[in-house]
Amino acid sequence: MDIETISLTKKYPLKTALHGVSVQLKGGKIHALVGENGAGKSTLANMLAGGLVPTAGKILLDGREMAFSSAADALAEGIVLVRQRPLLSESLSAWENIILKTGGDSTRRSFFLRPPSNELLRLKDFWCPHLALKTKVCDLGGNMRFYISLIGSLMRKPSCLILDEPSAFLSAVERKSLYAKLREYAVGGMNVIVITHSYSEAVSYPDTVSLLKDGELVRQFKSREEYKEYCQSNSGIHGTANDGGQALPTQNRPAPGEDTPCLQLCGAGVKSRNKPALLDATIEARYGEITAVTGVKEAAMETLEDLLTGLEDGKESGRLIFTDRQGRRTEENLSKRRLSAAFIRQHGGAIVPSDKNFRASNPALTVLQMLSVYATSEKDKEKLARPLVDEAGITIGLSEKCSALSGGMLQRLILARELSTNPDFLILCNPMHGLDIAFQGKLCRKLETLASKGKAILLLGAEDFPLSRCSRVYGLEGGISSLLFAADSKEPV
Repeated sequence: MDIETISLTKKYPLKTALHGVSVQLKGGKIHALVGENGAGKSTLANMLAGGLVPTAGKILLDGREMAFSSAADALAEGIVLVRQRPLLSESLSAWENIILKTGGDSTRRSFFLRPPSNELLRLKDFWCPHLALKTKVCDLGGNMRFYISLIGSLMRKPSCLILDEPSAFLSAVERKSLYAKLREYAVGGMNVIVITHSYSEAVSYPDTVSLLKDGELVRQFKSREEYKEYCQSNSGIHGTANDGGQALPTQNRPAPGEDTPCLQLCGAGVKSRNKPALLDATIEARYGEITAVTGVKEAAMETLEDLLTGLEDGKESGRLIFTDRQGRRTEENLSKRRLSAAFIRQHGGAIVPSDKNFRASNPALTVLQMLSVYATSEKDKEKLARPLVDEAGITIGLSEKCSALSGGMLQRLILARELSTNPDFLILCNPMHGLDIAFQGKLCRKLETLASKGKAILLLGAEDFPLSRCSRVYGLEGGISSLLFAADSKEPV
């Protein structure tokens, strides 16, 4: 299916979300829509998928002008949209949710009587072999929720598949696998359209790249190589915050900070119930430094995050030593006492979890409720929240639900909320996920400034973060940590 838009426009009473966008998206290719938060990417995708009605302009499918008034109209023409935060029933299983998405009988009895079809099992085995179909959605992470929505959409046998930030909840390995499989579908003739904030994705996988800014199409690049050249020659505007994660020579690394340990994890282990085991993690984060831990989910990164943020329920071992800015030392035996988020915050810490939707926030909360969790009184809530919205550079009302926010917008607000507490140390889990290139660069500079002021910063998952800005880098593989680089060493470890 070939898709073309001609002067597509979407106006609201107070703003124009999309203005005169004309693009050609040929079938049999992967197309990327990129741009900063609020650039119009999701608006364009939603109009193609029937979720929004254009104010003006045309949508052509294989040369035929179409007018969609609903997602059902677009679906009838073979267009499906997999949203970043799919609407799923928490109390139903993965299998039952897929049946709902494919329009099956929604009675509980028929769910239990009907076995998964061969087509469903084939799609599951192809896209996500580890998805447990009988597991309730409430017990599944963001990556599995994405695959549930994807499989349910593909059961409709679409000609055009639109993915809104598909890798937001995926590890680096899962992301690479996703695009390899999307390529197979594109080779088979499907039109694949991907909304992404990731520079590394945009220059690695798609056939064309359409760059949007302030609701207008800046340019449609005929290849990812052409887009990469453009970014390199316009790095002040469209450059990437990441230098590729390549290790620079020791002398180019940041100098050590205050040389005072903040958080020391010593021989930590976790026998988790449903995640990879953490076998031996020894990690030190110092005041005045940025420390990064790299690794994939299968290496127990999720288990390490749950341990340090107080959400792990498995059997723990090892020690944690915390030293505050006044030199007071607290040591915990992890086999006797689990950490908690309250412990971290009481000792001057801030946490940004990797799951921004259900741990750092909730789609049902208003923006005001989400931003004012640290308010000491009811009357201070709006006074606290309004500056955070301005700091994040987002146009949204405080009474609107968090579900109305894109992943990047929500991440910006969560970062602004946590940094507003003026913490002595920060635990940031995959902090770059969902952020556009411009804000990634801003966040990198912000973290460097905080480190220069003596804050301790621990990054769990440093994808898209330039490791050259870190004073200490650990790798986590097979549940075991190793020190890859330390700025106070004469040679790389």
